[in-house]
Parts: sequence; structure tokens; C-alpha cells
Amino acid sequence: MRLLAWELRKIWRPGILVAILLLGAVYYWMFPEFYIEYFCNGPASQAQFQLASEWVEAYGPTLEPEERAELDGQLAEEIQAFDQQIAAIPEAAAVGLTDYETFDQFREDYYSGTAASGGEADMDRESLVHRVYGGTNWYVIEEIQYTMRLYDTQEEHSALVISGRRAEGQPEAMVHREEQLAEPERAHGLLPTPVQESTREYGRDLAVWCVLSIVLLLCPTLVRDRLRRTRAMQWTSRRGRSILTTQMVAAMFSALVLTVVNLVVYAIPFLAQEPLRFRTCGLGGIWEWGSPWFDWTYGTYLVVLVGLILALSLAAAGLTVFLSQYSGSYIAMLLKALPLFVAVGVVLGSWLLDMPFSFRRVWEDGPWMPKGTEAVVVAGLLGISAVLCALTCRRQRKRELL
Repeated sequence: MRLLAWELRKIWRPGILVAILLLGAVYYWMFPEFYIEYFCNGPASQAQFQLASEWVEAYGPTLEPEERAELDGQLAEEIQAFDQQIAAIPEAAAVGLTDYETFDQFREDYYSGTAASGGEADMDRESLVHRVYGGTNWYVIEEIQYTMRLYDTQEEHSALVISGRRAEGQPEAMVHREEQLAEPERAHGLLPTPVQESTREYGRDLAVWCVLSIVLLLCPTLVRDRLRRTRAMQWTSRRGRSILTTQMVAAMFSALVLTVVNLVVYAIPFLAQEPLRFRTCGLGGIWEWGSPWFDWTYGTYLVVLVGLILALSLAAAGLTVFLSQYSGSYIAMLLKALPLFVAVGVVLGSWLLDMPFSFRRVWEDGPWMPKGTEAVVVAGLLGISAVLCALTCRRQRKRELL
């Protein structure tokens, strides 16, 4: 334990921790912070999030047919509220826009005329339209109507999707799964689009950062020992001959701790947006988001994403330690660390967290991935890194002491 504690102290050096902290702050500001600030990007997304929150609280994770009928009454109430709100806008009253119907017709005529004139906008009328948008519940009405249209045409849409997959000769497993997703208990879920998209993008950025921070933390340690010829002195003792195993354990433990810290730090602003309101909602639903392979709830899906990131991070740690063992200088290690980060973090991490466990191709226009491919890939990478580390330790113990 004393050797392990010493190796941990060598890894967790104040200088590298400060560098990781500063780089992490810059990275967060440049990439994932956008998906927190614009968790619901735009008034339409905000309206959808607000409505979905109300419906989940009132109806549960799915919207049943008898509950769908209640949306007609909600729409009528919102239109009445719109009529009162637009009456309080002097610019609208001045041109005779006194209720929802007159404004909807005015808006339609304006945009039709703009399209017919080659896209030349009347800035006064454009300003008035957006003034009404901002001063009323227009986006709420639009989202209710949009949701009702999607709900009412789901059966037809699902039938077209299924027939299209069959016509394209896609795998039978995908066609069968699409038929399952068309069943009402799966098709009527209330997970809103803003939550789906922000989860995907935020998770991808988090995976990339976890790999980068681990590479930065671990790559100098074994190189520093080699430059200072620490290994030769350690080999003169019985316990020192197995020091590499202790260093590997210290590195993997450090990677686990750093990943957990990253997950907690990133989870705080993400959960502050209250996505867990929808933790019991399925991944499919009214606002379609791909075709998931598994009947997971959104809460379960978040746990799966955490597992993927943990496994990817540990695999990156194992590969980093393996490569640093064969680097004779910091420059040599840097030349190995950069391609490792790009391959495991930027490429593989972004790919793994891009709507994992749903229908998607290996690459654009490439073959379709079988069910559970992401788990196989990350488990294989983790296994490869573990085997490489184990073989390195075994080879080290068998080397002659010169």
C-alpha cells in the first residue's frame, strides 16, 4: 500500500492538476457550455419543453388516446389567451389584428407574398410578426398543434417507415424492431426533442474531455521515471521488480477517480436544467428521435451513457500507460499521446456517444450496425488495453537485470 500511495502521489502532481483545471475550464467554455446555456435552443424548443413537462406531470410518461383528446381543450384555452395578449399590442391592433385567426391569416399572406416576390421582406411587417411572436403564446399554440398532428398521423408514418425499410432490404431485425416501436405504449412517449439533442451533444463533449484529461494526467509519469533512471534503482530490490504492476494499478485507479470527478462536475449544470423530469419516459415517442434498440427509459439511458464513458476512459488510461512505458522522452510521448487522443477521444468517443444503441450506420452510407455494437466496441477496446498492460508487466518481470 505504501508503494501504491507513492505512485499515486507521483501521478497527482500539483502542476499537472492546475494545467488540467485550466484546460478543462477553457474546453467547457468552448464546447459543452453552449448546450447548457441553450439547453432549449429557441422559443419553439422552450415551448415544447414546457408543454412536455406539464403533460408528463399530468399524464405520466406516455400520452394515451383519451388524454390526447384533452389537448383540443388545451389548444382552445391557449387561443383564447392569445386573443387577450394580442389585444394588448398596439401595433397589432392598429392593423386590425385582434385575434388568432386574423393574425394567422396575416402571417400566411405575408410569407406567401414574400416567397412570390423572390424573398424580399417587408421589414415593418416582419417586425410586427416577431413582435406578436414575442408578446403572445404563439409558440405554445404552434407546439400543441404540431404535437397533435404528429400524434394523429403516427400510425400512417410508422407504416411508411416499416415499408420503406423492407423496400430498401434493411436487416430483418431492424424491421421487426420498428414494428415494436410502432406499438402505442412505445410510440406515445413524451421525451421532448431539446432533451434528446442536448443529451447527445453534451455527452459527446464529455467523452472527449474525459479521454483528454486522462491522457494529460497519466502520460508524464512513466516517462519521468525513465528519464530519471528510477527503474534501475527499483530493480535492485525484490519488491521493486514488480513496481510496474503497482504503477499500472495506480494509473487505472487515478483514471477512475478523475472520470468520476469529471462526471460529477459535468452533471451539476446538466441536471440543473431538470431533464430528470422525463426519467421515466421512453427513448422513442411522439417527437421521434431515431429508432432505439432497447426499451430503456431516459433515466436508464443516462446510466448507460455514464457506463460507456467510464469504460472508454479506463481503456484510454490503459493505452496511455502502455505507450508511455515505451517512450524515452516527453517529446516521444507527446507524439504518441496526440494520435491516441484523436483516435480514442475525438473519433471513437464522439462516435460512441452519437445516439448509441439506436439504428445507425458505421459511417455515412455504410453498413448498418448490429444491435449492441457500441458495447462490443468499448468492451473490446478495454480488453485490448488490459491485455497490453498485463503483457507489459509480465515482460518487465522476466527481463534480465543489467
